[in-house]
Amino acid sequence: MEKIRKTRVLITNDDGVGSVNLHALALALSEVSDVYVFAPEDEQSGVGHAFTIRRGLRVQHIEAVPGKAKLPYEVFSVSGTPADCVKFAIGHFANYGLDDNTIVPEGFDVCFSGINVGENSGVSSLYSGTVAGAREAALWGVPAVALSLRGLKGNLLQVAIDFARKIVSENLFKKISKGVFWNVNFPKVKDDEFLGFKACTMDSGMFTDHYDHKDGLWFLDGEKLWSKAPEGSDDNLLDKGYATITPHRIDQTDEKSLEVISEMLGSDDFTSH
Repeated sequence: MEKIRKTRVLITNDDGVGSVNLHALALALSEVSDVYVFAPEDEQSGVGHAFTIRRGLRVQHIEAVPGKAKLPYEVFSVSGTPADCVKFAIGHFANYGLDDNTIVPEGFDVCFSGINVGENSGVSSLYSGTVAGAREAALWGVPAVALSLRGLKGNLLQVAIDFARKIVSENLFKKISKGVFWNVNFPKVKDDEFLGFKACTMDSGMFTDHYDHKDGLWFLDGEKLWSKAPEGSDDNLLDKGYATITPHRIDQTDEKSLEVISEMLGSDDFTSH
């Protein structure tokens, strides 16, 4: 009788390979899938979609984590960003492994990035290393989900883990369109204040960024204006107590602007010399 192939899951994050949340997610998903973790050696929060090109990457196979028995999933640390981790895992490891002793997964079915400590809704998603990990997977055609917690209040970590497990066990990742990934955020509320999940748009409201001058250096500070988020946007719903699911597209082309630019290029004023 032919053995049924398990779903192959790639997990990354921007909090680093030692993240408790990452290993909690990997352990839960290892019960229903084959899990491969490729995560940064150290924290990479706020690096966005940066990747390494002018120096080599150090990739190390980690067989055990302090305080834990042998892991039921594969873990690799990478001396780079979340985008580096996913790019290497999908572009190289899935095809060639690391050495002759490596079991090559031959592709991944779905990628999870997280579970991040700190929200990545609204414009936070544009700066986020966590979201970039999911975006990188989508660039390679792998369905991807970014998972972030606004805070550690209540039992929302377990809610996030259960959500990811459901995505895998019920093959819901197949509902993610090509060129799209899901950005999922969980609120900072008590268990009895959690209102469930909502599909929503991304808020584009900016932070109140400013810089403080100290000892000859400038330090960034600021906050998000949650109360001004548009009704029904991810920031708005997250602040109310919902877990938000926002589909992001790889193609960022603005169709209306294409028309404006085409008209501009076709005008006599533009083409005359």
